[in-house]
Amino acid sequence: MITITLFENKKSQLTGFTVCGHAGYGEHGTDIVCAAVTTAAMTAVNGLTDVVGLAPELTVEEGNLSCCLPAVLSDEKRHDADVLLSSMVLTMENLAEQYGDYVSLKKK
Repeated sequence: MITITLFENKKSQLTGFTVCGHAGYGEHGTDIVCAAVTTAAMTAVNGLTDVVGLAPELTVEEGNLSCCLPAVLSDEKRHDADVLLSSMVLTMENLAEQYGDYVSLKKK
């Protein structure tokens, strides 16, 4: 199962996320659930770095991804990060709803 954990600050703004595990929906290399989760997460990471211009703290290992935003952001960068991450969260929520046996989502 893939576990997605979203980390929020006191203002309910996303400060980071982790994606851990393997879906087990299909064979390695053909697992559409794993591919969808990975695509959503990496699109968010690429957007944060290449579009918003942030340097999040990243850890990428086999079956694990961790992304933590910088502690201090300008209002403009915070807004842009919120838009990107809200889109990712919507995708992850839909995947967890449609493939609940393979994807779990929690907020901290």
